[in-house]
Amino acid sequence: MANAGLHANEMSDKDCGMNIDKIVERKLSLADEGTGEQRELRIEIGRPQWTEIDIEAVCPVFIHGLMDSALNIYGSDLLSALECALGFVKSELSNLPATQKVLWPDGEPYFD
Repeated sequence: MANAGLHANEMSDKDCGMNIDKIVERKLSLADEGTGEQRELRIEIGRPQWTEIDIEAVCPVFIHGLMDSALNIYGSDLLSALECALGFVKSELSNLPATQKVLWPDGEPYFD
């Protein structure tokens, strides 16, 4: 079985962001307590696809407002690729500098 989610690669410019076959989207905000600035974050997760049937799958992820381009996150099957993509997003959002806070659109903290 392939090592699930242990590698990622940037998508080409033409594949970033808008061309993801998006299956889910979430809108959040990122507040910088140091500067007082706030900006929108938009998470897009694309449809998982096989790279090699029954060997490896890929799921594209793009966090607008945080990333410059989309990444392909890999897993051992379609569900694994999707789970790894969700784990990647959680990791990226929870490992920001201490002065940056992720918020729901209503201003409530995303993480407790």
